[in-house]
Amino acid sequence: MMNKIAVALLISLGLPAMAADFDVMSFNIRNSKDSVAGSEYDGNNTWDNRKAIVVDIIAQTDIAGLQEAFSDQIGYLARQLPEYSWVGVGRDDGNAEGEAVPIFYRNDKYVKLGGGTFWLSETPQVVASVGWDADLTRITTWVRLEEIVTGKRVLVFNAHFDHIGQTARQKSTILLSKKADEITAGAGDAVIVLGDLNFERSDTASYKALTDLYQDAREITKQPFTGVNGNKDQVFTYQGYGKEKPEDIDYIFVNDKLAVNRFEYRNVIKDGIYASDHLSVISNISFQ
Repeated sequence: MMNKIAVALLISLGLPAMAADFDVMSFNIRNSKDSVAGSEYDGNNTWDNRKAIVVDIIAQTDIAGLQEAFSDQIGYLARQLPEYSWVGVGRDDGNAEGEAVPIFYRNDKYVKLGGGTFWLSETPQVVASVGWDADLTRITTWVRLEEIVTGKRVLVFNAHFDHIGQTARQKSTILLSKKADEITAGAGDAVIVLGDLNFERSDTASYKALTDLYQDAREITKQPFTGVNGNKDQVFTYQGYGKEKPEDIDYIFVNDKLAVNRFEYRNVIKDGIYASDHLSVISNISFQ
């Protein structure tokens, strides 16, 4: 009822009942269990030192899919960002244990119509199941959102694929697509796939498994992609705090119901502290 009233009011005022665009983010925030004082890898980039920077980054977007988030991190972010709601569960028990891949969304802009989590395995409904040749338990969280003003719907998937198993990554893509078909039930929803997928575009089998179904937002952006923080010579999303070999493994994909206006890789370092060992991947998107 509220949606119809809002649309009617816009029409009566002579205004178009449509949102011009929205911002979507994929961001591996580095888990808090390992990102602690004394970690040789993290150094000064502990979660306690980084968490306020992460809040500021999320606050710049409408929908954010996070990876490697533990329950204490999710709780902190939710308290700091009351204008956002979220969905997601821990991969180890389907509740609060282990890493989650939560999706945060602005609750003043969207209404949640449904959501859930499935495990990336041959038995996706079995909590904590490990699939194929994967080294770890892996999950995907999804949410169907409706824009309050327009009634337009978008189905968002947020995934963290295995870092070892190539077969697992390819099978995870197929499973994700099947789930998307089941959830949309032929409704023709706009679909966004976010995530740390742990493969580069040179892994053609894994990449093609997704691009056969969805469009790579980086490749179809209307405003040309210009590299990390606008540096065309830098194209990566994992930087290991500047200590590790960089990799280009975080993505945003869309279906043909959506247009990509802008696509960016942002490496945020504040007062010498990295936001994460990954970059945030951000895209400005419109409904077709």
